[in-house]
Amino acid sequence: MWRSIKRHHFFYRRKGFYKFLSGISVKFAAFFTLVLLGLGIFEYATPGMVHYFTLYTSKLSNGLIVGFFFASEFFLGLVPPDLFIVWAKKFSSPYAVVTLLAVLSYSAGLLAYFFGVRLGGMNRINEYIHKRYGQHFNMLRSWGGFLIIVAALLPLPFSIMCMGAGILRYSFRMLMLLGVFRIARFFLYAGVLYQVV
Repeated sequence: MWRSIKRHHFFYRRKGFYKFLSGISVKFAAFFTLVLLGLGIFEYATPGMVHYFTLYTSKLSNGLIVGFFFASEFFLGLVPPDLFIVWAKKFSSPYAVVTLLAVLSYSAGLLAYFFGVRLGGMNRINEYIHKRYGQHFNMLRSWGGFLIIVAALLPLPFSIMCMGAGILRYSFRMLMLLGVFRIARFFLYAGVLYQVV
């Protein structure tokens, strides 16, 4: 067992895994600190994010907002899901709505995987993507499982990572298993955000 650990350690060090991990950890810590600080200042100086987000979404039906959320999660995560987590707080059972959002986000990632499989089967598109994003695909090949977990937990486009996994024909079963971290992310963020807003 010790020999296997040493072998993996040497492989990850040679591939730059630890450097990548430390870099992304520092960036995430800085980003999350800034987000929380910004939210705190915003909440103190104004009526609050919930007020403004509710104001803009009050004219839309809940179904339309949830549909927009799903589309956003599938199409590259254009709108930060944290805004929808905050929106869920207005309901009498916010964590039930957070559960719905988490499952939809997870499902959007799985759908993006199959979209990636289709893209990977188109020669011209496949060649362009590998040429344009070759380095990212090499990282996904080397640390596929870890990168999926990172994208699931951190403020990164989860659907893009799932799409890349589809293009590379990464194990769908593993994606389904590791993608559960996406659901956990929503509850973790809700627990933090609901203390701030």
